[in-house]
Amino acid sequence: MKAMNPSKHSFSLPGELLRIGETIGQAGGRPVLVGGWVRDYLLGQPRGKDFDLEVFGLETGSLSKLLKKFGPVHEVGRHFGVLKLVTPAAEYDVSVPRRERKTGKGHTGFQVHTDPTMSFEEAAARRDFTINAMGYALLEQAFLDPFGGEEHLNQRILQHVGAAFGEDPLRVMRAMQFAGRFGLTIASETLAVCREQPLGELPRERMCEEFKKLLLRSPAPSHGLAYAEPLGVLKAFPELAALFKLPAEAGRTLSPWNVTLAAVDQAAILRGAGEREALVFMLAALCHGFSQLAAESGGGAAADPAAPVMMFLQRLTNETAVLDGVMALVREWDQPGQLYRKRGAQTDGKLRRLALRVSMPLLERLARAVYYASTPGTAAETDYPAGDWLLEKAQALGVLSGPPEPILKGRHLQEEGFPSGPAMGMLLKQAFQLQLDGSLATLEEALRWARKQVAAISSGGDALPGES
Repeated sequence: MKAMNPSKHSFSLPGELLRIGETIGQAGGRPVLVGGWVRDYLLGQPRGKDFDLEVFGLETGSLSKLLKKFGPVHEVGRHFGVLKLVTPAAEYDVSVPRRERKTGKGHTGFQVHTDPTMSFEEAAARRDFTINAMGYALLEQAFLDPFGGEEHLNQRILQHVGAAFGEDPLRVMRAMQFAGRFGLTIASETLAVCREQPLGELPRERMCEEFKKLLLRSPAPSHGLAYAEPLGVLKAFPELAALFKLPAEAGRTLSPWNVTLAAVDQAAILRGAGEREALVFMLAALCHGFSQLAAESGGGAAADPAAPVMMFLQRLTNETAVLDGVMALVREWDQPGQLYRKRGAQTDGKLRRLALRVSMPLLERLARAVYYASTPGTAAETDYPAGDWLLEKAQALGVLSGPPEPILKGRHLQEEGFPSGPAMGMLLKQAFQLQLDGSLATLEEALRWARKQVAAISSGGDALPGES
């Protein structure tokens, strides 16, 4: 095992973590800080307040009693020996090393039992990549690196640890997201193992989680997506595979796949901080080009351009808010450019109706990302007139922060003596359409129009839709 000189890595660790380590050590255990915290420390990236500790030399029951001195302890992996300790300062996942034997399909098909007598090298041998098989022994203040993870980080190489890697197909998806998040080159021998994995055994929730990390945590998600084909990921996502095969259109230098890769990178620059909104936005950037697949499938003009998008999304999630949000953006992503080209030709009503269907700020950012991706290497990368126009117009029309609200409501008609029922519903719908067109701008105008309609109905005449 490679135990680095303690002075080489001066880990600055919280006092609470050190006290937990001392308590474990006094009871005969050996606490080792493992997981992403160590990797991210070496990368100089933010590490947060979540810590993974692997404890050697103590059984789970004894370890649980020790940890309760610091806060509530919950067993989150009964068969995996994982304890979660939550304090006001941090969260700790504390585990006892375990032995695993593959017994079934997929990510969970393992027989597991804990073994506190294992060495750190034995335990680390079952981890996925060398960059995740490093540790920091708290008591000895020693950096542990049995498989050369630090060297691989320095060389920007993603290398699997050993034979156990091929027992879990989820690691293929992890390879793609790690490559994207950290800008790593995947070793050829790791690619070879990944291509043989049965991704169809994985639940979509786990696939979605890896896509989420790739799209939300990567400065350039394209670096990971570029490995989708050599990793064998495209086999599990036929829509991505079909997009990958599409040739560049006549007169264009970039294929739809390359435009998509560029678009997700541009979108990563523009994505917001909220996780749900950012996920919807990034998935829309990934899926915006799927509309080309419907025509290529032989369906022609009658083919539903949104069908491939929904099929792809349903391979990842059934969350209605995500599905609806992505579908709305993908259906409308080219509207900013189209409306800008026709600006001045009754676009106000179209913009108001567009705001009913989709978030204008998100739509503008998506259109901007695709525009930059489609016109690389030009001044267009810092200028998007259609987007600027859309935001300015939406602000002026009052629909930038949300869809327009009807001016005329049922209570207003009731105050005018108009009874509730289908006729009232029709009247409200007509009034809202006039409002969207700009014919009704105030409640006073809407009420004046409504009174005229009510009077016409009361006298037995026919009120013409839209007549004022």
